[in-house]
Amino acid sequence: MCIQLTHVQPAHLLTRMRTVVLANIVAGFSTAWLLRLGLGADPCSTMNSGIASHLPISFGTWSLILNLLLLIVVFRADRRQLGFGTVSNMVFVGYSADFFGWLIDRSVPATFFDSWETKLAIGIPALAIFILAAGVYIAMDLGTSPYDAIPAIIAKRQSSMSYRTVRTLWDVTALAIGVLAGASFGPVSVICAFTLGPVIAWVGKTVRERLFQTGGRRRGGTPVPAHA
Repeated sequence: MCIQLTHVQPAHLLTRMRTVVLANIVAGFSTAWLLRLGLGADPCSTMNSGIASHLPISFGTWSLILNLLLLIVVFRADRRQLGFGTVSNMVFVGYSADFFGWLIDRSVPATFFDSWETKLAIGIPALAIFILAAGVYIAMDLGTSPYDAIPAIIAKRQSSMSYRTVRTLWDVTALAIGVLAGASFGPVSVICAFTLGPVIAWVGKTVRERLFQTGGRRRGGTPVPAHA
């Protein structure tokens, strides 16, 4: 994701940066609920929660470590994908999930999540909020998370598979790793693994066009990619 800062007024850029941080905090808030409902979560969070459960560190800390490792690959392969939004996503989603999870664990009894009515009543809005927050973060066009950048780079470097296919394989692999590591698995896991990447990309593109009225193009005239 190439970031055209030369065409952005400083005040407008600051607003976008604040929006990215807020969107990532909201995404972490939604993730904290999804991880406790037993319905599954997005593939990246599923993988990170499964691995973190075997380590003496929090979900947020492991998420940051993994993203730092992936960041090295992205920096070498296509550093244009990186920006302020990259760092914001790496830090705020995981640690926000830790913080809100801590609050939930201390204010909500564990038996609260036992009924399917409660799971669905919380899970559907939580997933919708997660998708909207991720879409807003993408719409601000300030950089991509290392996890999201990897399938985009792979898709651009070969012609045998579309971005959607690469992204789905990437997400399914992450989901499988998480489940094998002991993370919860459910309908949200399946939905996210096969549709989350394209859906978030569509939401991000829609939000970008509505907010900036770019007609699908960035301010600098570069076409907006159909992926995160």
